[in-house]
Amino acid sequence: MSRALAHRGPDGRGIWHGDGVGLAYARLAVVDLAAGADPFVSEDGRTVLVLNGEIYNHDELREELRREGRRFRTRTDTEVLLQLYDAMGERCLSRLRGMFAFAIWDGRERRLLLARDRLGIKPLYYRCGDDGFVFGSELKSILEYPGVPREVDERAIEEFFTFGYVPAPRTILEGISKLEAGESLTVSARGVERTRYWDLDFTPEGRSGGDALAGDLRQALDRAVAGQLGSDVPVGTLLSGGVDSTAVLGFMKGHLAEGIPSFTASFPGTHDEDQTYAKLAARSYGSEWKDVPIPEPTPELLDAMAWYFDEPFADPSAVPTFLVCAEARRRVTVCLSGDGGDESFGGYRRYRDNESRKAVLQLVSERRAPALLSAASRWAPDGKWVPKPMRLRGLFRSASEGPLESYAREMSICDAETKGRLLGDSLKKRLDGYDARSVLEECFRRSGSWDSTAQLQYTDFKTYLADGILTKVDRASMAHGLEVRVPLLDHPLVEFMAHLPSSTKVAWGRGKRLLRQSLRSVVPEQILNRRKRGFTPPLGRWLEGSLGALFERRVLADSPFVSRFLDMSEVRRLWTEHRAGGRARSQLLWAVLVLENWGRRFQ
Repeated sequence: MSRALAHRGPDGRGIWHGDGVGLAYARLAVVDLAAGADPFVSEDGRTVLVLNGEIYNHDELREELRREGRRFRTRTDTEVLLQLYDAMGERCLSRLRGMFAFAIWDGRERRLLLARDRLGIKPLYYRCGDDGFVFGSELKSILEYPGVPREVDERAIEEFFTFGYVPAPRTILEGISKLEAGESLTVSARGVERTRYWDLDFTPEGRSGGDALAGDLRQALDRAVAGQLGSDVPVGTLLSGGVDSTAVLGFMKGHLAEGIPSFTASFPGTHDEDQTYAKLAARSYGSEWKDVPIPEPTPELLDAMAWYFDEPFADPSAVPTFLVCAEARRRVTVCLSGDGGDESFGGYRRYRDNESRKAVLQLVSERRAPALLSAASRWAPDGKWVPKPMRLRGLFRSASEGPLESYAREMSICDAETKGRLLGDSLKKRLDGYDARSVLEECFRRSGSWDSTAQLQYTDFKTYLADGILTKVDRASMAHGLEVRVPLLDHPLVEFMAHLPSSTKVAWGRGKRLLRQSLRSVVPEQILNRRKRGFTPPLGRWLEGSLGALFERRVLADSPFVSRFLDMSEVRRLWTEHRAGGRARSQLLWAVLVLENWGRRFQ
C-alpha cells in the first residue's frame, strides 16, 4: 500500500505497527527536511499520526502549545498537529488552517480519527469490510490490500457520463468511498461514524461597501498568499495569465525575492491568449517564466494518467496540467496556483447569467418585460446582443428554466437524450431509474435558504471544485512529487467572500466585481480587464490525429471494456458523426476513451 503511493512521497517511507492497527507513510519533504520522519509517534508511544498536506498556521499553533508547557522535537507541522490533538481531541480541527488529509491512531481510546480539509484539496479514500478498515490517499493503495474486490459501481458510470468525474462520497468501485470535504470519520468499537465538521455558509452579513471592502479583500488575499509560502524547498507558481493566478504571483512578489519561477501550459498552433498574458504577468513581476508547449497526448501518457488519477476523469485539461506540473518539478518542489478563484469571487458565466435571470424575472413579475425589450433594442440596434455576456433569447430561456435545471444542463458532458442512448439497456435496467442529477439536487436542498447565485456557488464548491478541479490538480501534481497550494481557497478568505451579497461579486453582466476593484494596484490593467476564457486544450484537433487512431484501436475493437456499460452501436454512430464533421462530440468521445483506458489499467 505504501509503495503504491511512492510518487506522492518520494523522500522517504515509514511503517508503524500496533495491536490490530498499522499506519504507512510516503513523505514529500517540504519543512524540516532532516527531522520529519513519519508516522509520527507521541513521546508516550500511544498516539500515532500520518499527515498528507500542510498545516499553514503550525508556527502559530506551536507557540501557543509551548506557552502551555509542551515541548517539541522538530519544526514540522506533523508534530504540531499531534500535540494539538493530544490537547484538544477532535476539536483540534477547528484550529487548522491548511490543506490536509490525516489519520490519528489514539491508543488510549483505541480509536482511529480520519479527517479531510474543509475544501477537499487533499484526497482520502476508505473501505470498511468484514476483514477490517483500510484507507489511503489514493484508491490504488487500497487495492493493494488483500482481497479487496474491483467491482465497478454502476451508479458511478451514470455519474461519470454526467459530470466527467465521480463525485464524493462514491468512487468508481463498489465498497470504496471518498471522505467528503470538511468531513471527519472515526473508527472504534462503536463502529464507523462520519461527521461534517465544517460547511460553507452564504448567509449575507452587513459590511460597508466600496473602497473599504476592496481594501479588506486585498489584505485578506495578501495574508492568504503569505501564509502559504512557508517552505524549506524552492517555491514557484502555476501561471495561466488570468486574473486569479496573476494576483497570486503579484502577492508572492511582495514577500519573496526577484525571480519567482512560473510555469504556463501553451498549445502550439492555436491562438493562445493565456501564453500572451502569462508572459506579460511574468514580465511585470520579474518572474523567471517557463512556457511549456503541450503536444498531442500519446497512448503512453494516457495510460500513465489513468494510473495516477485512480478513477476515470474526463476533463481534457488534465493533460496540460499533468505536463506543466512535470516541468515545474524540475525546478521547484512547491507551487502556488490560482485555483478556486472563480468559485469564490464569482467568475463563472453561470453566476452572471443567473443574476441576469433574476433581473428578468423581476421585470416580468412587475410586468415590465416591454421595458426590457425596449432597452435591449437601444443597447443593440442589430437585435443580436444585450450587454455582454447576455443574449436576449438565452436570458428568457434561462429565466423559464430555473437555476437548478440550467446548472445541470451546463455541467453535463452530454445531454440527457444522448446519454439515454449511450448507456446500454442492461445497465439502465440495473440502474433502476437512478439519475446523477440527485447529487446536484442535494446541494440545492442544503443551500435552499440562500439566493440562487449563492446556491450555484455552493454547488460548485461541493461538486465541480472538490471532485473536478482539485482532483485534477492534486493527481497531476503529486504524480511528480510536486506540492501545489491554493491560497485563494484559504478558508478564512472563502468565508469572507461567502458572507458577501451576491451582487457584490456579480452584477450587470460582470463577474469578480469586488476582486477586480481590490486588485487595481496589484494586477496589470490588460489582465484585469481581459475576457474570461476556459483552460481548454484543442481536443477536436487531437481526435483528428493519432488520438483518433487510438480511439478506433481501443474503443472500436472487439469486446472493449466500455462495452460492459455502453451501447456500442451508439458509440460507433457518435464516432462516425464526429469524423464526418457533424455535431461536436469531442468531450463525450474523450470521456469514452478515458473510461476505456481506466478499465484496461484497473480491471
